Amino acid sequence: MKERQPKYTVKDTVFRYMFSDKKYLIQLYQALQPNDKTITKDDLDIVTLQSILMNGIYNDLGFMVRGNQLMILV
Repeated sequence: MKERQPKYTVKDTVFRYMFSDKKYLIQLYQALQPNDKTITKDDLDIVTLQSILMNGIYNDLGFMVRGNQLMILV
């Protein structure tokens, strides 16, 4: 019997899909920066790169906070 391998791309897609919703993205940011109590959805801009220019390499999640702080999760 052939052993099944987990599909890591499915997990990756769920992660990126979930945090492309600002409702969840703000919760992620608050978990990473618990001292910032004034963050709003309008303060976040999603800047996740697609694999257009980089030979299949892309960041899982990237977002700007208030236009001056870049957070990239890979």
